[in-house]
Amino acid sequence: MDPDAAELSSLTTVVSDAARRIAEMADRRAADPDDPTLARLHEIERALVTVERRLRSTVRDLG
Repeated sequence: MDPDAAELSSLTTVVSDAARRIAEMADRRAADPDDPTLARLHEIERALVTVERRLRSTVRDLG
């Protein structure tokens, strides 16, 4: 495996874990729909999921 692909694969795992953890936080805060943090957490989660997809695609291209 290309060394860059291996490193990107590792980073993909980290980003995926971060997205999952942010989603869990958002779920915990969902009891208060007026919580201003909730919308930001969902936005961050979406951004991380996008990054994860792009990383996976790049790893495939390098593979």
